[in-house]
Amino acid sequence: MLDYDMDKRGTLPRYEYLYRRIRDDVLSGELAAGDRLPSKRELARRLGVALVTVESAYGQLEAEGYVTSRPRSGFYVNALPQVTQAMPRPPASEAAAEKDETAADSLLADFSRPATRADSSAANLWEKALRQTFAQEPREALFAAQPAQGTLRLRAAIASYLQRSRGVAVDPANIVVGAGAQAIYAMVAALGGQGAEVAVEDPGYGRVWATYDACGRPVGFVPMDKDGMRVDLLSASDVTVAHVMPSHQFPTGRVMSAARRFELLGWAAAAERYIVEDDYDCEFRMAGRPVPPLLAADTASRVIYVNTFSKSLSSALRLAYLVLPTDLMRLWHERLGFLACTVSVVDQVALARLLESGDYDRHVARFRTQQRRLRDDLLAVLCATAAGDALGFEETDSGLHFVLAAEVVGDPAEAERRIAREALAGGVRLAPLSSYAHDPANATPRDGRARFVMQYDGLDPALVPQVAEALAAAVAHGRVAHT
Repeated sequence: MLDYDMDKRGTLPRYEYLYRRIRDDVLSGELAAGDRLPSKRELARRLGVALVTVESAYGQLEAEGYVTSRPRSGFYVNALPQVTQAMPRPPASEAAAEKDETAADSLLADFSRPATRADSSAANLWEKALRQTFAQEPREALFAAQPAQGTLRLRAAIASYLQRSRGVAVDPANIVVGAGAQAIYAMVAALGGQGAEVAVEDPGYGRVWATYDACGRPVGFVPMDKDGMRVDLLSASDVTVAHVMPSHQFPTGRVMSAARRFELLGWAAAAERYIVEDDYDCEFRMAGRPVPPLLAADTASRVIYVNTFSKSLSSALRLAYLVLPTDLMRLWHERLGFLACTVSVVDQVALARLLESGDYDRHVARFRTQQRRLRDDLLAVLCATAAGDALGFEETDSGLHFVLAAEVVGDPAEAERRIAREALAGGVRLAPLSSYAHDPANATPRDGRARFVMQYDGLDPALVPQVAEALAAAVAHGRVAHT
């Protein structure tokens, strides 16, 4: 068992090749549910690789939910639901809640929302791309009418990027470019028609709920557990569309387990249902390799893939896209093909140039490293404060936010409000996890802790010590308020 020829890995890193081989054996049934994997040292010796190679592969498998680590026992294969099989996805085509800005300026830090100003490297990159676009691109290419879906050049560049970064082959003809995530959500809503309910995660991203509601789509709030959206509750309803964030859920930061992913895909494949996969900050997993998208495992063409460039470049640029299954692409042309693309041609060509040149990929790699250092500094300084022993940090590796958990006395919901008030008085705005829930009970684990969503990408590194002290003081006040 697990006797892999590591010489066949090609250009893949050893740990990634090993991870892929074990994952494929789990998916094929070669490794059955409950099977125990060899110890890390044993497998490293057997394959002739470093121990860290096996540790990294096992860690990625555990992060994605294919295996479970049992203390002093080892790693065991998890059970995965069976998914109805269909024709495989066709290969890629040859064609290849608003806050006061003035008040925010006076704060040390605002963890309640992502960065509101472009990172300097992203701003410089975009400025350079625009200059080169005007200097080097033919005027007729920049000012001519374009398809409603967006320019073919950008759609082809996005398809190529998805292939190399997310491991999925998509047809540029099935990509639609739009001005930000909400414009994309509105398109998805229009495809289903008014009156058809959409299931969303609870807790979840409020603008998802608000956009569907504004477009006449009733919203059903489905609770989550540690593995992701509760598919058992989804199956008990008549909902035909589920909107999920499987690679890095907002606000909990959770990664949907492999078992739940296949359960959700099975739910969609069993009837004429669709999954909207919101992959909004997939580039910023801080440990291991990025978690594969649901789209990569979608053999029944039931996944509508949504992504933006807001996290990597700036939300001000309003650059987003969706990838539709072929049947829905036909419906899009019937219902929405009359629309003009909501993103300017100049911006589309500039973004295409960044993707084609590799400049975008290099920027993402640099920004991810920068944000990892910022996160590490913040966690280290928080741990060193007087309140450090009362703090816990959840889902720190999944993306550009994590959850801060604080041990408190009394009702955690009341403690969240007290701590948030004290933090704001000290110049730090916090967002309680429960504030993102339709039903606050769905965001309050019964462990006596108050929780806050920490969107740290807008934090000034020079202010980390002051911010940590303000947070520590707020937590200390929240803990003793009722003692």
